[in-house]
Amino acid sequence: MARRPRIGNRKTGEGGGYRVFVSHAGDDIWVAEQIAKNIEACGATAFLDRRDIAAGDNFKLRIREEIERCQELLALFTPWSRTRGWVRHEIGMADRDRKRIVCVFYKVTAEDFRLEADGLGPLEDLNFIDINDLDAYFLELTNRARP
Repeated sequence: MARRPRIGNRKTGEGGGYRVFVSHAGDDIWVAEQIAKNIEACGATAFLDRRDIAAGDNFKLRIREEIERCQELLALFTPWSRTRGWVRHEIGMADRDRKRIVCVFYKVTAEDFRLEADGLGPLEDLNFIDINDLDAYFLELTNRARP
């Protein structure tokens, strides 16, 4: 799958401020981009792999670096992403680093995960938000992101 070029001259590795890593499946890029725009409107920096990793960059290394830099990981779960290994892997890295993890559900529920062989697994005890309740999340994020 071809990666889109970076937008503008932004380099997510520079500067301070509150950072949110947006974990998603490739099929969900449009929804993830809308969430990222709202995150940035709250005063935080959003990281999206497809937008912020340049062609030729070491993908695994950039993901690790960005998860280390972020204060929070937002995982977008949809029918396409819920079985993707990378989304759970990114959650695991953020969990290892004791980052805030927020799971946003779009057209899936926690019950969908419970029905699978491994159940919720590492998602147990995480904060779940339905996509229709994102406004409340963005309000909370604004309070965290702005000093």
